[in-house]
Amino acid sequence: MNKIIYNLHLESGKDYTFEVDIDRQDCKEMAKNEIHAFWTKLDYNQCSNCPLRVSNCMHCPVALDIEGVAKKFGDVISIEPVDVWVYTKDRSFFKNCSVQEALKSLFGLIMASGRCPILSRLKPLAYFHLPFANQDETVYHLVGSYLIKQHLLYSEGKSNPDWGLKGVEELYKQLETVNSCLMNRLRDASNKDANLNALYLFMTLTSLIALDIDKMLETINFIVREGL
Repeated sequence: MNKIIYNLHLESGKDYTFEVDIDRQDCKEMAKNEIHAFWTKLDYNQCSNCPLRVSNCMHCPVALDIEGVAKKFGDVISIEPVDVWVYTKDRSFFKNCSVQEALKSLFGLIMASGRCPILSRLKPLAYFHLPFANQDETVYHLVGSYLIKQHLLYSEGKSNPDWGLKGVEELYKQLETVNSCLMNRLRDASNKDANLNALYLFMTLTSLIALDIDKMLETINFIVREGL
């Protein structure tokens, strides 16, 4: 298994551990006796661009994946301090931050590595997960992954390369819709704002990338021009 582990120690004294298997293939819906929250049902605030159908998928894959985390943090305020340790296959990370920042990073990993037909297109970022990545780091990893894919497709003669990154902009417009609908689900899973603000931070970056990827790249332009 290719697991990434998040350990969170809240100022209130609560401790939580979450293991995310990047290569998970199991379908949680196979557990017939397991009861899930109403907001995880596929047709509850279902994304308008969702290709799934209730006839073969009763629950939203993303909602099922984040259900456990959302339940634990439904009564936590977003600004509560937390110590976070993240363990990947090759290294570990530590940060003292707000709960919302910790959950933003954890949600991003869970969503990208799951079975959602749209969010799973971000799976390369999950394999090379950088906890607490800022805006520039996210854009660098995103564009780098996309251009590597274009190079590989071109070298195999399967596609004309999309050097203009139109595919990135189109994907992130799709992600805006997914994030907005997921926010509506989380509102019904939360009494306080930790879950919502974490997803809101994720949505903000998604919206900026969808709006103008070239503008986002301007902030790291001077860095990449200096090397290679």
